Amino acid sequence: MPCLSVELDGAPVTTINLAGMVVVDVSVHGALDRNPKAALDAGGGSDAQGGRGYLIWVTELPIQAGAVLKVVFHEACENPDEGKTIEQLFPDEEPCTQTDFTINDEMAAEIRARPQLHQAFSVQVATSQGQQAMAVSDVRNTDFTFRVLWDHTRPHQARAHLSTHCLDDVLARRAGPSHLKAMLDLGDSVSFMLTA
Repeated sequence: MPCLSVELDGAPVTTINLAGMVVVDVSVHGALDRNPKAALDAGGGSDAQGGRGYLIWVTELPIQAGAVLKVVFHEACENPDEGKTIEQLFPDEEPCTQTDFTINDEMAAEIRARPQLHQAFSVQVATSQGQQAMAVSDVRNTDFTFRVLWDHTRPHQARAHLSTHCLDDVLARRAGPSHLKAMLDLGDSVSFMLTA
């Protein structure tokens, strides 16, 4: 079964075996009003043992400017890491009972009132097939998301995507600008770098 491996500056971060998974998302997100400026998450939904569940491999790993994150889509892998459940990662936390995550006016006002912690961001993405993209912040692009998304309906492909957005996009339930959309085949890779 295929797997995704994640490296940071050439050092292994995690290897995810896709067997028994429904969807896996490896993503870097960042914003001008959050610290760290960029952080890595990796998790996904599993179908293991006939039940549905969510497994996490990486949560909020800071990515420093200049560091290169590389995601490789392998045909097979040795020694994959075991994902952990939310309960395993956060044993002292009460289970979340919230089901409505809609941002109301009060929440939007709180988000708008957050101090800007960074002057700007600039990110670059490049695939092993030669596709390249860059995204920079401005008044309409205050947040970014880079992701590699795999799902069981296309087991031999993964999608890479870089987008930016702002709070107004989220409130209007519209996507922000896409800077890169790419399909990864087995053996392909994609690299991400926070340049500023």
